[in-house]
Amino acid sequence: MTEPLVQSSPAQAAARDITVILNLGSGSASKQQLREQIEQALSAHAGSWRVIAVKRGSDIARIGAEAVEAARRNGGIVVAAGGDGTIGTIASLCCGSGVPLGIIPAGTFNYFARELNIPGDAAGAATLLMTGTPRRVAVGFVNDRLFLVNASFGLYSKVIRSREQDVSRFGRSRIVAVLSALGALLRGRHRYAVRISANGVEQVRRTAMVFAGNSSLQLEKLALEIARCTEEDRLAVLVLRPASPLGMLRLLLRAALKTLDGDELLEAFCADAFEIETRRRYVDVVADGEIVRCRTPLRFRVERSALQVIVPPEPQ
Repeated sequence: MTEPLVQSSPAQAAARDITVILNLGSGSASKQQLREQIEQALSAHAGSWRVIAVKRGSDIARIGAEAVEAARRNGGIVVAAGGDGTIGTIASLCCGSGVPLGIIPAGTFNYFARELNIPGDAAGAATLLMTGTPRRVAVGFVNDRLFLVNASFGLYSKVIRSREQDVSRFGRSRIVAVLSALGALLRGRHRYAVRISANGVEQVRRTAMVFAGNSSLQLEKLALEIARCTEEDRLAVLVLRPASPLGMLRLLLRAALKTLDGDELLEAFCADAFEIETRRRYVDVVADGEIVRCRTPLRFRVERSALQVIVPPEPQ
């Protein structure tokens, strides 16, 4: 998934200007404590640094764009402190700008950060900003929307909406997220008629969900053999065939037992790019946990070495 970017050494990275965008709405930990941990770690930084706390998620893109433009001028680093959605927003701004992305994971699952071996604690991740080195990683796109972990349409958008409703009622935690997803999956009955064009072949399908993954860690947790796709910097694609509630329950049980590979309800393939046509002009797409409205046809693609991320240095 990554390749070294040799132009910068850890010593050079340590002297860079660092701007941290802290999403006060991500995760469940105390944000004041999180901010104190980040600032304490960065107090040892040889260069200049600042932490910008953002209360409203709608402000992240605007503030992030200003930070990326400033970092582009002074050779700095812009850091996303939050969940996969926050990290994806800042990553989309850094992508193609020449500005390296730093990550302080503060969400629920943090797949992207974990896959790059970025420490899960705020102090360790902040320290890495001074000791790490930039690497280039592959990112996915659906139309013009960047995603780091996955993008899908269909049933998964219902899962996300259900999760956000339950989180607002019961609090943000992994158990709430898992139980909410379970309930939404068992209730989901809508089917889409789609035409999928991939690898030079067109196929017509009825499906409840099409899923494109860019994280081998997430796919390996389900013991899916197509995790190898992301290791080759390709998208791992899953098409969910129509299923009864009993069939969906069986699928979820197999997922829990990590025996999903080869299940008759799942069609899987690798692709550098693929296109989905449907009779609807617009559909809701979930990209890294964020629901966005996209015009059809949906065009998925992977761009290799498109984003620089500060990661632990390679062992000598």
